[in-house]
Amino acid sequence: MDTILEPITDIQDRIIEVISSLKQPVSNAVGTVVDFVVERRSDLPSVPFAEKLPTPAELIDNQAKFATKVVSTTKTVAASAAKAAAPVTDQLLDRSSVKATVKAA
Repeated sequence: MDTILEPITDIQDRIIEVISSLKQPVSNAVGTVVDFVVERRSDLPSVPFAEKLPTPAELIDNQAKFATKVVSTTKTVAASAAKAAAPVTDQLLDRSSVKATVKAA
């Protein structure tokens, strides 16, 4: 059964591909800037209270975990709302014939 989700999913997949394709160019650009800074300023000062600050990798990991929790929690709330609305949405979307077919199979 074709649905409107198929083209949406295709677009989402393409967006993920584009984001993934940026990994190497972004990494190369950052490396070039770092090389430039190190060449010009090998005596970079320490940041005050540096031991209390997370590394960039720690910060990214922390934020990724948070984003995953937000998406999961939001999905749970949305799924619960969709389930509660099912009697109306099933009727509006004429899902009774789909349910009958699934039950018969």
